Amino acid sequence: MSEEGEGFLSRWSRRKRAVVEGRAPEEPTLPAPLEAKPEAPPAEPEDDFDLSSLPPLESLTIESDFKAFLHRKVPLELRSAALRRAWSLDPAIRDFIGPADYAWDFNAPDGVPGFALELGGDAMKLLSHALGLDAPAPKPEAKAPDEGVAVAETPAPEAPRAPPNLAIAEAAPEAEAPPEAPLERPRRHGGALPV
Repeated sequence: MSEEGEGFLSRWSRRKRAVVEGRAPEEPTLPAPLEAKPEAPPAEPEDDFDLSSLPPLESLTIESDFKAFLHRKVPLELRSAALRRAWSLDPAIRDFIGPADYAWDFNAPDGVPGFALELGGDAMKLLSHALGLDAPAPKPEAKAPDEGVAVAETPAPEAPRAPPNLAIAEAAPEAEAPPEAPLERPRRHGGALPV
């Protein structure tokens, strides 16, 4: 039988039946020995890196370039010390206070940074711009008539007249609407009536 496509349970079942039938179970064949692995590709030429070219840690400032400390030939302790120095120089990292709920006063309006009752700074300006509240109201232009030029006034058009032999019915006066009765709220529970 071929054992290549055979799973664990089918192999176990076949061996178990062979024992029940009184046959010796077939011993699994070992895989052929692996061939010798090909040699690894030649390593990249090692670049020359001099640890003495690194500046002393005390001379590093926020503007310093820390890339040299990240080279793979720099010892881990020196790399960690340089990064620690960079983090201590940056106030955004050094003074960071994480979300510690016990450190803020949630009862005060400005007790939690970033959460306030009023919008401040550019947020208020952006909101008023988005709603169109910052646009100035258009001013009506009033033209003064020129004194030297005479303006001819056009007469207003007259309403058409009805012929004399036709009777025009007057419009009936509008009836006043009766006052609305107060709306009763529907009951929301039980059938008990107030006494």
